[in-house]
Amino acid sequence: MSYFKTLGAIAVLLAGLAGGSVASAAEPITIYTDNYAADEAISRIARDLIEAHYDTPVELKQVSVGVSFVGTAQNERAVFLAAWLPVTHADYMNRVKDKVVNLGTIYTGAQLGWVVPDYVPADQLDSFEDLTNPDVVEQLDGRIQGISAGAGEMQVSKKALEAYGLDDYRLITASGPAMTAALKRAIDAYEWIVVTGWSPHWKWERYDLRYLKDPKGVMGGEEHVDAIVNPALVDAEPEITGFLRRMTFTLEQINPMLAEANNSSYDAAAKTFIDDHPDLVASWIDGD
Repeated sequence: MSYFKTLGAIAVLLAGLAGGSVASAAEPITIYTDNYAADEAISRIARDLIEAHYDTPVELKQVSVGVSFVGTAQNERAVFLAAWLPVTHADYMNRVKDKVVNLGTIYTGAQLGWVVPDYVPADQLDSFEDLTNPDVVEQLDGRIQGISAGAGEMQVSKKALEAYGLDDYRLITASGPAMTAALKRAIDAYEWIVVTGWSPHWKWERYDLRYLKDPKGVMGGEEHVDAIVNPALVDAEPEITGFLRRMTFTLEQINPMLAEANNSSYDAAAKTFIDDHPDLVASWIDGD
């Protein structure tokens, strides 16, 4: 065989090998995230473990809550790990319930509500009903500090304004980080503030806070947070979706992780959690 024929044969062989490696490469999975602290951290844990143990790339895509549900319904390789049910995300879930598969609960004990620093006197502000007091309205400057407009918590909070007749208040739209920044500024100045809050979240580790009582139950009771996926992913990736069914946490595990994430990053906190909980992680991977 001539020199040039040999080179040609090698080129064909290399092209074939390259083509084979591309063909065999796993198609990425998309995990939608919605900027909730627990969702961001847990999604990174899922990403790291899927890539490490199932040799499948994962793309995190941060979008609004509504897009997370719609995207999971439409994208055949999509996952969303923060469906708050039965109340908070009920409207979103009802729109896609026939187009997604609920893999089960990731953690329980989740809660929504309006939150105040514990130094705010409980004999003056302990309940949503106390917010109608003109002195309380003045102390709060008629503001309830919220988060992003599309969040389920904001939808429920608007219903609370109506249910309790809180016409003297404005629900302030902002990002989650902007909400916690406003909370920090108020606490540093020892001022009154009401923020839309939820558990789990790192703020419970850092500050002394309490939920306002909600006698009408507008904000809902204890919630569970579920994993939803596109039905096609269940068929295509039974091992990965089996892992996601087994991935569960307690609030006692999540809150410290979120506090660390706030001090470093979600990526670092996810890695630390995996390193610090080998038996738990093994039970998710192995199914024991």
